[in-house]
Amino acid sequence: MFSKSVSISHFTATCLMGSVLMSSPALADRFEATSTVTAATLYPQGAMVTRELRLTVPQGAHEIALADIPLDAQSAMIRDSLQIAVDGARIGPVRYGTATLGEAALYQSDEAQAAKAALDALRDELRIKEREIAAIRLEASAAEDSLAYLGRLTAGEGATSEALAATARMIREESLAARLAAQDATMRAQEAEQELDALREDIRQAEVDLSRIVPSHAERLALTLPVTVDAAGEVHVSMTYMTPNASWQPLYTARLDTEAETLSLTRSVLASQQTGEVWADVDLTFATDNPTRRSFPSELYENIRRVYEPRPVEPVMRSEAMSLDMANAPVPKMEPAQVAMQTNLSGLSQTYHFPTPARLYSGDDAVEFALSTLDLTPEITVRAVPLYEDVGYLMASFTNDSGEMLVPGPVRLLRDGMSLGEAGMETLVDGAEAELAFGAMDGIQLDRVVLTRNEGDRGVISKSSEHETEWRITVTNLTARDWLVEILDRVSVSEQEDLKIDWTASPMPDVEDVDDKRGVLAWHVDLADGESQEIVLSESLRWPEGKFLQ
Repeated sequence: MFSKSVSISHFTATCLMGSVLMSSPALADRFEATSTVTAATLYPQGAMVTRELRLTVPQGAHEIALADIPLDAQSAMIRDSLQIAVDGARIGPVRYGTATLGEAALYQSDEAQAAKAALDALRDELRIKEREIAAIRLEASAAEDSLAYLGRLTAGEGATSEALAATARMIREESLAARLAAQDATMRAQEAEQELDALREDIRQAEVDLSRIVPSHAERLALTLPVTVDAAGEVHVSMTYMTPNASWQPLYTARLDTEAETLSLTRSVLASQQTGEVWADVDLTFATDNPTRRSFPSELYENIRRVYEPRPVEPVMRSEAMSLDMANAPVPKMEPAQVAMQTNLSGLSQTYHFPTPARLYSGDDAVEFALSTLDLTPEITVRAVPLYEDVGYLMASFTNDSGEMLVPGPVRLLRDGMSLGEAGMETLVDGAEAELAFGAMDGIQLDRVVLTRNEGDRGVISKSSEHETEWRITVTNLTARDWLVEILDRVSVSEQEDLKIDWTASPMPDVEDVDDKRGVLAWHVDLADGESQEIVLSESLRWPEGKFLQ
C-alpha cells in the first residue's frame, strides 16, 4: 500500500515533545490534527470528498500530522487523486504513510463517546438482569429439592396414629408451600426473560447506532505536512480526493390528481456511502458526470476485405464440411479489445446542490434527498388497446417546461393518492414531451370480436390466394365520468409488390401510422359516462397463386 507505516502513539509522543519545545522558535513544532468532511460531490459511481481543518500555530516552521482518511482495498484511488491546499502558510514536501487507529481515536467525538457509554450501560444492565434471573431459577431448584426431601420422610417405626397424622399434615403443607414457591419462581423467571428479550433488542439497536458513528475501517492514510508561517495565526488545510465508495441515483415521484387534472413531479436523489466514517453536516452536490468512465474514444482500424477463387464442391459429410469451412475461413485482423459501454448518466454535465448541510452515515441504506417539485399541466387520456387488453389504461402526457434536463431514473406513481408501483423515465431535455401510465381503468371496458374470416376455399371466397377479415371493436365507459379515450388497433402492412392489401374502417381513424409504426391506427373519442363507441374494420389481402401467406 504505502511505503511508510506510522502509529497514532508515535504522533501523540511527537506532539507532546513539540509542546515542550514551544519556547524555542528555531525548532519545528509537530501538531496532531483532525480533519472533517465538509463537502462531497457524489457521482453515479464514486465521489469527490473535501476535508478541512483549521489550526492556530505560532510563527516558524512546523509539521501537521493527520491520520483520518479511511483506507480500504481501493485506497490507491484516494492517494492518486489527493490534492492538498494550505491557506495561511507555505507547504513543503508531504510525507505519506498508514496509521491504525486505537480505541481513543475511534471514540474521540462526543457523539461516539455518548453512544459507547449508552451501549456499555445496556450491557451492564443485561449482566445484572441475567444474575437476577439465575437467582430466581435457584429458588425454583431449592423448592424442587424440598419436595424431593419431603417425599422421603416417614413417621418412623412404632409411630402412633396421631404422629402419623401430624407427619402427613406437615408433608402436605410443606409440599404445597414448596410447589407454590417453585411455581412463583418459574413465573417470575419467565417474566424476567421476556424483559431480557427487549433489553437484548435495545443492545442490538445501540450497537447499530454506535457502528454508524464510529469508523468501521481502523486503517487510515497518515499525512505529515511541513508548513512555514510568517506570523502566528490560523492555518487552513483543505484536501480533496476521489473515493469509489459512494454513489447516487435519481428518483422521481409522480402524483396525478384526476379530479383537478394536475400532475406534480417531485425530483429526489438516493445517496449512499460506504467510506467507514460519518459525513456530518456535509455540503452535498450531485453531479451527473461519471469520472470512472473511460476518458478516451475508441480507435478505428481499417477494414480489409478479400475475394477468393471458388473451389469445386465435393460431397462431404456434415462434420467434415464444417471442418473445411473453418479451415478455409480467412483469418480476421485482430483489433484491440473494446471496453463495453454501460448505460449511465454521464455526459449530461448537470449538477444538483442540496440546499442545507446533510448527514450521511456509512453503510446505511440509501438516503432520499428531495430536490424540487415541478407542477405540470398534463393531458389525461385513457388508452385502449383491444387487441391485447379488455380494459383501458390511464395516461398522462406532459411537456418538460422546467428549463433544465430531467435525467433518467425510476418514477414512483401515485394516482389520486393510491400507489401504483414504479415506471421508468428516459432522459428528458427541456421542452421535450413524455407520458406516464397510471394503471388500469376497469370502468373502460373493451371488446374485440372477429365478424368474418374467409381463407381460401373454406369461406365465401374460393381462391387460395385471398384472405379477408372483418372485426368489430366496442369501447364502453362505466366510470361515472367522461373521458377522452384513445383507441389503438392495427391492419396488415405489405413490403412486397406481389402482396396487395386493402383496408377500411367505420369510422375512419384520425391518425394513421401512429409513432411512425406502419399500420397502427388511432381514434380519439370523447366518451361520456354510460356511452359506447363501435368501430368496424376490414382488410383484404391478395397474392399470386402458388405462394403462401405468412
